[in-house]
Amino acid sequence: MPEISDLYEALSFFSEPIKVHPTLNVLDGGKTNGMNEVVPFTAADLAHDSDVEELNDPVVPKTSNVTLAMSMAHSLDGGGNTLPRSYAWYSEHDYREGTLVECFGHVLQVEQKNPYHRHFGVYVYYLKGDDTLEPTIQADV
Repeated sequence: MPEISDLYEALSFFSEPIKVHPTLNVLDGGKTNGMNEVVPFTAADLAHDSDVEELNDPVVPKTSNVTLAMSMAHSLDGGGNTLPRSYAWYSEHDYREGTLVECFGHVLQVEQKNPYHRHFGVYVYYLKGDDTLEPTIQADV
């Protein structure tokens, strides 16, 4: 059995294009409008972000009993379109919790960061989002 010397390299099979917006962070309070009210980031904010970083990192669905139970409850009671999205993202780059990212055609945020960098040379980020967030790409109609 071959020895895995680099965890990130072993996970690279699951690499996906991901756009990171390190200066757009929901924990910083969002942005304010002309009346000094906090308003959410928009697709235009993402599109005009000059600090965006494009990566190709491993991103895999994160399943848990809570996520599965919520999905089943939505489907049983007629739904709506707010199914949770939850992913684990593995990167050699360091970002803060709350950072906005684009992946799989949706806007997600870094919910939690586990710094395994000291041990494995990789950061593990848990991303969250749901269908209420504006998709980043237009669906074919």
